[in-house]
Amino acid sequence: MADAHGKDIYCSDLVNRFDYDRYLTVLYAPADRRDALFALYAFNYEISRIREAVSEPMLGEIRLQWWREAIDDIFLGTTIRGHDVLPSLAAAIKEYDLSRDMFMAIIEGKAQDIYDENPKDMVALEDYLSMTAGNLSCLAAHILGQKDSDDLVQRLGIAWGYVGLIRSITYYISLKKSFIPLKLIDKYNIKGKFLSQEHSEGMKSSLLEFYQQADEHLNYISENKSRIDSESRSVFLLSALTRSYMKTIKKADFNVFRLEEKADALSRQWRLLSSALFNRI
Repeated sequence: MADAHGKDIYCSDLVNRFDYDRYLTVLYAPADRRDALFALYAFNYEISRIREAVSEPMLGEIRLQWWREAIDDIFLGTTIRGHDVLPSLAAAIKEYDLSRDMFMAIIEGKAQDIYDENPKDMVALEDYLSMTAGNLSCLAAHILGQKDSDDLVQRLGIAWGYVGLIRSITYYISLKKSFIPLKLIDKYNIKGKFLSQEHSEGMKSSLLEFYQQADEHLNYISENKSRIDSESRSVFLLSALTRSYMKTIKKADFNVFRLEEKADALSRQWRLLSSALFNRI
């Protein structure tokens, strides 16, 4: 495995500290594409942390608008604003002809994070995951030279998003936010119980639906892995990590307060390595 760090130490360090799973996948990417991937994932981290950084939605909207205008500045070729991520992001956008619409869709999706409204149903939740993690995965694949597999990388991002929501429930409880769709809350009678740290059968059933949706998307990717180019394969290594986290979730019987992710870290990295070596996607 080649040296993880390219020219952009700032972005690689940021991703290493705050998005370690994606950081690991970048290590398997061609060396000349890593800086662009780190810049993309650093951008994602910056807009993802807005919810926890602001005290009210309006302040979050202001920060998101700043990012919208910053992205527009890059595409217009005007002066780049003062942010450590932007020079590398601008270079990546220019070199790999990345889609402005995808960046804007990610930002629009993240706008949902700053409000306390639950998605209406699983369709609305999947739309959110497609706008955010789905488009992020597409942009990563485009950096690696593959633009004819957006359906696969969208599914990859959505699956990662479902599993990420399960893993992050305790974090969202601290923010008093829930991504459980309203229809599932009614279906499994968990209204008012989400913030109680109660591992109810209703909560388990809700998370099982997330799990099953992720599983369907990953199975589709596996069935179509012949379409994945060798250079873009590193993006799809996220599927191995997703499967590993799903195993941890299942082992905890979907009780998010009993997840033992640190205990499973070594096996997760071994799964990533074997996936890279033997194309187990």
